[in-house]
Amino acid sequence: MTKFDTKWVQAEKAKRKYVSENGLYSEAEEHASCGVGLVVSIDGKASRGVVEAGIAALKAVWHRGAVDADGKTGDGAGIHVQIPVPFFYDQIERTGHTPRMDELMAVGQVFLPRTDFGAQETCRTIVETEVLRMGYYIYGWRHVPVNVSLLGR
Repeated sequence: MTKFDTKWVQAEKAKRKYVSENGLYSEAEEHASCGVGLVVSIDGKASRGVVEAGIAALKAVWHRGAVDADGKTGDGAGIHVQIPVPFFYDQIERTGHTPRMDELMAVGQVFLPRTDFGAQETCRTIVETEVLRMGYYIYGWRHVPVNVSLLGR
């Protein structure tokens, strides 16, 4: 039987109580984290090894249905990595804009209808309207290459 340091247990209970009272934690919602893992670099330095460890961890959660019966199609499970800001500054400059380096930047991933170009434009208009309505700026859209041979039916 594992014995815990009683001071550690008390400190953990105090932390949970604090975050629960401040809206950051709900014991009733703990089940919502099934299949969530965290891989970090404790020295705070970017590392390809951290990304590779994250991918390895993701591959280990087959039990949550991350891959369909065809062995190809996923449910959208993936890894979250820090935005490589210099890459996006370069992309922004390619659109003819000057990046606002003193402001935070976000990147959105939008899946548009693949072959219906009218529907694509409608979707873009909806997304842009809402982003602009919320007071943000749009530098542009970037087409991300897709290898359709790897997609399931």
